[in-house]
Amino acid sequence: MSGNRLVQNNLCSVEMGRGNSGEGKVNQGESDEMSINGYRMSLPKLIIMVILVVLTGGLAIVLITWRKDLKMICLYKEVPLSMAQKVLLKDNFEQIFEEDVIWQWERPAYFVNKKIKYIWDDSLHGFTKLKNIDEGMKQADFFKMTGGLAKSQISQRIRTYGENLIKISVPPVIYLVIHEGLNPFYLFQAYTVILWSLQYYWKFAVIIAITSVVSVTVSVWETRRQNRNLRDTMKSESKVRVVRDSKEIVISSKDLVPGDLLLLPTTGGYVVECDSILVEGSAVVNESMLTGESIPVTKVSIPDEMDVDFNYDRQRQYVVFCGTEVMQGKVKSGSYIKAVVIRTGFMTTKGELVRAILFPPPHDFKFFSDFLKSVYVFLTLGLIGMAYSLTVWIRNGGSISEILLNSLDILTFVVPPILPAALTANNAFAQRRLQKRGIFCLHTKHISLCGGIDVVAFDKTGTLTEGDLDLAGVCEIKQNQFQESESDPARLPTESLLIQTMASCHSLIKMKGELTGYPMDIKLFEAIEWELSESNSACINPDYGIPTPTLVSPKKNARNGGQLKIGGFTASSNLEIALLKQYPFDSAVQRMTVVAKKKGASAFSVYIKGAPEKVASLCKPETIPSEFSRLLQYYTQQGFRVIGAACKTLKPNMKWNEVDSLSRNQLEVDSQFLGLIIMQNLVKKETYGAIKELHSADINTVMVTGDNILTAISVGRDCELIKPDQTLVRVTLEDSSDLKVNYTIPESDSSSYMPDSRQVRSLTSDNYVFACDGPTFATIMNKDPQLFKRIVHRGKIFARMLPEQKIHLIECLKNMGRQVIMCGDGCNDCGALKTAHAGISLSMAEASVAAPFTSRNVNVSCVPTLIREGRATMVSAFASFKFGVAFCFTQLISVLMVFYIGTEPSDNQYLVVDIGLAAVPILMIGNTAPHDTLVKRKPTRHLLSFLPMFSVVSFLFFQTIAYIFIWFYVQSQEWFVQYQFVPDLWPPNSSYEQTNIFLYACAAAVIAAIVYSKGAPYRKPLYTNGIMASWTLAAVATVIFMSLYRSEDFASRMNFKIAPHPEFQIVAVIGIIVNFLFCYIFEMYVLDGLMFCKVLPWYKEKVRGPNLEFEHMERELCTNQNWPPLTENNSRNTGEKYPGYPLPDVAAGIASKNQFRNQPSTHTSRRDKYVKTSSKNIRIRSSGDSEAASELLRELLQHSIFRESFENPESTPVHITPNQLADNIAIHSAIEEIVKQQPQSNSLSDPMEYKGERMETAC
Repeated sequence: MSGNRLVQNNLCSVEMGRGNSGEGKVNQGESDEMSINGYRMSLPKLIIMVILVVLTGGLAIVLITWRKDLKMICLYKEVPLSMAQKVLLKDNFEQIFEEDVIWQWERPAYFVNKKIKYIWDDSLHGFTKLKNIDEGMKQADFFKMTGGLAKSQISQRIRTYGENLIKISVPPVIYLVIHEGLNPFYLFQAYTVILWSLQYYWKFAVIIAITSVVSVTVSVWETRRQNRNLRDTMKSESKVRVVRDSKEIVISSKDLVPGDLLLLPTTGGYVVECDSILVEGSAVVNESMLTGESIPVTKVSIPDEMDVDFNYDRQRQYVVFCGTEVMQGKVKSGSYIKAVVIRTGFMTTKGELVRAILFPPPHDFKFFSDFLKSVYVFLTLGLIGMAYSLTVWIRNGGSISEILLNSLDILTFVVPPILPAALTANNAFAQRRLQKRGIFCLHTKHISLCGGIDVVAFDKTGTLTEGDLDLAGVCEIKQNQFQESESDPARLPTESLLIQTMASCHSLIKMKGELTGYPMDIKLFEAIEWELSESNSACINPDYGIPTPTLVSPKKNARNGGQLKIGGFTASSNLEIALLKQYPFDSAVQRMTVVAKKKGASAFSVYIKGAPEKVASLCKPETIPSEFSRLLQYYTQQGFRVIGAACKTLKPNMKWNEVDSLSRNQLEVDSQFLGLIIMQNLVKKETYGAIKELHSADINTVMVTGDNILTAISVGRDCELIKPDQTLVRVTLEDSSDLKVNYTIPESDSSSYMPDSRQVRSLTSDNYVFACDGPTFATIMNKDPQLFKRIVHRGKIFARMLPEQKIHLIECLKNMGRQVIMCGDGCNDCGALKTAHAGISLSMAEASVAAPFTSRNVNVSCVPTLIREGRATMVSAFASFKFGVAFCFTQLISVLMVFYIGTEPSDNQYLVVDIGLAAVPILMIGNTAPHDTLVKRKPTRHLLSFLPMFSVVSFLFFQTIAYIFIWFYVQSQEWFVQYQFVPDLWPPNSSYEQTNIFLYACAAAVIAAIVYSKGAPYRKPLYTNGIMASWTLAAVATVIFMSLYRSEDFASRMNFKIAPHPEFQIVAVIGIIVNFLFCYIFEMYVLDGLMFCKVLPWYKEKVRGPNLEFEHMERELCTNQNWPPLTENNSRNTGEKYPGYPLPDVAAGIASKNQFRNQPSTHTSRRDKYVKTSSKNIRIRSSGDSEAASELLRELLQHSIFRESFENPESTPVHITPNQLADNIAIHSAIEEIVKQQPQSNSLSDPMEYKGERMETAC
């Protein structure tokens, strides 16, 4: 045993970074796992570095400033963590952090990273994250802290946890200036300014210097402004009342420590400054600061249960979070709610939110990484150009200054100095256009990421559908059978337990006389026409013998003499229910529970409301009708949201303290199932057009929701997120220890949408998608990662998903090579919004900080708009890059050519090119708006891919040919005079070669700007960009003017040598026009029309094959015709008739066809598809019949009752009472006549059959 322990300890030592190595890990196995290395200062290395800094003129210190790992290598030596003065951490995103280790006398050492404290643990010989006091505690442990902390405990915890402040420091100006100034781009700008100043090219050098200073100033100011705003928004401090040493005292909130007993006034109207657990009383709080939902949430005291572990993430109904506003409180006695402080500062939920803002996960901005790679290539080419320059200037006999300065100047050509500013301008233009469309952007770099989007994940409720639920009706249970549904529950008697559950099971409060709470609870409460009253005092109500904070009762009706007449029943107006204890709704348990007592009753009652399956699992089996599952499936398949209701009457004469001591499980078990509450959630009219536009652009759409899977499938079908030609395969698991996966086709898909069974079985590569729920998703993810990727790849509907499962889904899609947008509106979407390449929040509340984009228009029409803008921005970025590179290298080639004869452009020539022909297009090329149409063809994502590089290289090749043409053409003229080189002459003598090469270089700049400003299919035409169009006309006129103008004064100013014959100038201009036409045709028709649209797709499909993981998976699924193996759907039984209970008419009452009332005319509803199929089948069945039978059938279909059963299959069957039978006997006779004439056919059965007092249609 001792040997095993030793091995275990040694393994732990390796993991924690102990022993002789300074390397280890912190947060091992968690999402924020980091590697850690320990270092101490090395004196020999320090001396060597000082020498290198002196020898390199400070360049060495710049290099170690850029790279923290390089700094550690150059100045420190690696040591075990127990001896470290500094630690170097590297996270999963390859980000590197350098932190100082603070060693304390008689206290553990620590360091702080991303605002989280890591403490040295002697037992583990490593650093571990500081634990919160609630970790590992039982629920009953919090009640042991009600006496408060002692002084010794307080001082110790202050040292450990620090002040209770979310402190955001604003960096000093000098630090930010140095940090920005050491940026490689600004260092290169400084190199350019110094070099051009030495060459007396001070005009443009001054412009570059001013631009750089302004840019650094704006960056520093913006950084400080953002930090100040965040600091002012998040900083909060107030006076609080606590219990310490069993005494009540008032202290500053910054002095709170975990373990303090906090006293919260019941009056409300204040903000809580820490995370705390309620141990006595309840509170109604506003958590919009954290969740974005301005809905009051009820918090209740935690049960005193010793055998139950506390879980911070799953038991949030007991936690009052930092940053939330207490609206009001309730307590049995006294004026204060008691709560135990568990987390302070950055360890609170609010602190986590601020940390997410300060340290967001980096996204893979491929464009910028490609840009940096290209800079390295350009610098290499610049070195080659420098070598060539040295050679020719030495050969020409230039002076030392000419040789050095002209050669060093070559590097300024290869990197466009204004390109970073141009990319920033592109994003700024896009941001401004998005703001005009009601889309606000927090991080502009995410805009271009939207250009490569190929998957969009939508939340359902509030995103695809309306945020508010409408009550469609209720379906009560009597005598263990579902009754006729009632669309107006106010007509039901108040004695109905279902009505009493709707009146009692909620967390509503009154604020300024208005009901406040969850919108669904408000809808239900208002529908039954009851009223709610509250008592803020803790006095005992004599009618109940206990305090009654909330009372509900039917509204009084004075016209009925003080009695309420509802649905033919006369109810006593003194019915009253006291709501005594709440278990607020929690998505983890999928229900809410309320303990109440009726006025005058001897027993307490328990009311439960939540997911039907969950509520039914708590009820006695004999109270659940046998038709429960089928009826639930019936409603959810039509897109209704169904809520189950139950109640339980406790033993008579129980005391309140006995009831209060019961656990939630004891209160809920063996309840009576009461019925179903059906809610209608309509699809937003904007959803149809947005989904259609995304599908037309070949962008995949998925639904990620916490709702019922059948409801999600129905909504997905209705809005055609699931395409009409796609077969939906539901993925489920068998109840066994092994992973047994079933693939079934839901009944709605196999009957209504795929009437041909052969079509259902032919699951080709293009026509099947998956639907699965959260538990299935989690199990497959943990047990079979490869199958999990298949499900995610072909997944369309993901229902009952927890927030962390949404994150896993987005991460899996990203890991497979997809670029993903997440669009949602609730707090449960925040994690997925931050994880996606681009998150769109449809909430304007504070929680929108979780997403880079926030839409003022609360619908999904913003998604295609954002993708179009992203594509335009990406194409504009590529255009800016290609123009910048083309401009720099055409100028470089032209300069190297004239270097050959010993001359160079004059200052005025440089000014015309750099300011007149380069500055405007590179900055304004991104001011072109996106095209109105979202096309299937996605733009190229990678800057260094074949097509963009080939475009630039081919353009440079054509311009080089043009330069060579004009070079030899001018030298072939009879009047040509060879240039004579004179050392140290500035400006140099004019020459025919340099003049014409310069004019062709100017033309090359204009040609590049026009060619790379192309519009469709991603952007609008060039003429819609007013500034760019005006510049184009001016630039073309300028080039033609300089080429043809023959003024000696102009030639002297520009250092031109004009040809003596104008015919030469005309030929030169014709050469420029031919050059433009050839480049334009080549770019538009050869590269875009042929290479991009035809050759590259053929190459990718036939030659290269799949590249990304999802492409490999798609090819694998295409070739595997035997997967997925379909399992027979047990719920399908075409020969079985529907049981004889009265099926509720709620669907017919609301008419689910109303969902399509506001949708576009191009949309075809499920009803329309079914009617076409039904009519077709009826025609087939009646073919070959006699004329009389056909006439009878036509009369039958004209009958209103029978016609509805065909034309409205989404409604319930029409119920016919015996009193209606005489009026409808013709229907019965008509069917009998048809059957007699078709003795061999049983396709059309008699839908009428007597069921006691009623007659039902068979389903």
